[in-house]
Amino acid sequence: MILNILLMIVSVALIIVCLMQSGKSDGIVNALTGQSSNLFAHQKERGADLVLSRLTVGLAVAFFVIAILIRMG
Repeated sequence: MILNILLMIVSVALIIVCLMQSGKSDGIVNALTGQSSNLFAHQKERGADLVLSRLTVGLAVAFFVIAILIRMG
């Protein structure tokens, strides 16, 4: 029962964090339309983008671990 509640909390947090991230699809759109872009430029994530990216990975791992634990139990 506690794992189900924890899974719901992690799920909602994962959705919110994913929606807060900035879009990264501009490079693909610019490449397809022929506009000038920095598609192949390596840009590191910094600041809030880095924190959100790492938080997303952590929440995703937690989601799958909790889901497996629920399935096993």
